[in-house]
Amino acid sequence: GDSLGTASLEWSDLYLADGGIIYFGNDQEITLTHAADDGLILKHVGTGDGKEPSLTFQAGDNDIAADDVLGSIFFQAPDEGAGTDAVLVAAGIEAVSEGNFAADNNATKLSFKTAASEAASEKMSLSSAGLLTVADDIVFKDGGTIGVSSATDAMTVSSAGIVTFKDDILIKDG
Repeated sequence: GDSLGTASLEWSDLYLADGGIIYFGNDQEITLTHAADDGLILKHVGTGDGKEPSLTFQAGDNDIAADDVLGSIFFQAPDEGAGTDAVLVAAGIEAVSEGNFAADNNATKLSFKTAASEAASEKMSLSSAGLLTVADDIVFKDGGTIGVSSATDAMTVSSAGIVTFKDDILIKDG
């Protein structure tokens, strides 16, 4: 295919009409469609298993160290008329390295950030080992359960805050 622009003669703006579509690939199997007054739709037009679209964030850093951010998604209302806190990043999701990357290590956590009169900061994370860390309370629905894969309802929390256990409780010394 041909290029629009070159490395030394780039294009600056592209205007597409409502419903405009950008097609990718020799078979145009991936599309990016403007949904008028709503947003963008990324679609794989193929049918069958394995034909879902994917979006990959690739960090160009060639020496990933602990706490390096590999990619981010941020949510913000920069045109909010109230200004100050209202225009700060309100929420975000980041992939953050848990250590130095090596041939046998790419341990990464997902950091979930939200704001409350501040720039968004981490309130919950999911580590590479599957450890979920929450900054504050965890709230269950009335009658909500806690369990494991073999007993998903091992504990139930009632609307009155009463915790009941499905089976006997075993308390181990030490």
